[in-house]
Amino acid sequence: MCWEAYSADLAADKALFLITTLIFDLDGLLADTEKLHCRAYQDALAMHGFCLTDQVYAEHWILRGGSISEFISARGLDIDPEEIRITKAERYESLVISSAEPMPGALSILAKMVDWKRLALATSSYEDAAYAVLKALDIGSYFSCIATRSSVVRIKPFPDLFFYVARLLGEEPEDCLVFEDSEKGVIAAHAAGMKCIAVPNTHTFDHDFSKATVVVPSLEGVTRELIENI
Repeated sequence: MCWEAYSADLAADKALFLITTLIFDLDGLLADTEKLHCRAYQDALAMHGFCLTDQVYAEHWILRGGSISEFISARGLDIDPEEIRITKAERYESLVISSAEPMPGALSILAKMVDWKRLALATSSYEDAAYAVLKALDIGSYFSCIATRSSVVRIKPFPDLFFYVARLLGEEPEDCLVFEDSEKGVIAAHAAGMKCIAVPNTHTFDHDFSKATVVVPSLEGVTRELIENI
């Protein structure tokens, strides 16, 4: 085979796997809101006499992706999980309005990428919590698709949210690139057959990111060149 034909074949193969869609997580990746989720749960549970520590929150919610129902059941607490969820949601919204901030590089990467690739959001947060953050940071308009906890039955570390986004946008999983800050998100992206850029933060720096395609210290370091060569 001549070099020209070989090069053409390589180009064709690369085209088959061209990244067309960038899928972003929200909490801890685009928005510095994990501390707000934690504070809101702490306040809601304290009303029932339970003290939730930062470490326990990080282990149950950030690392494992557990729910409030699972948390209450595992500890045998005589508390209505739906009551806690509602109280937490109200407290969280007030915290988001007053204190939500973007993660380093978040606003710039969305602005740089929106005219180049299709952007989507896939978060395990409840819809009300997610949209409160999108409104506070004024970033909702960047996304062609927004998937939340209510979009699927199983959330991260299961791949359902990513499959949902790909299906809704008519994309193949291999054409999507995921941005995640936690182990459970990386596991979900890998299970979906999607490449993944992991961006650890202060809550997740010790997570296992071995299934990520690339690990970067911040969204500020993500360039078009990096994505093109991933």
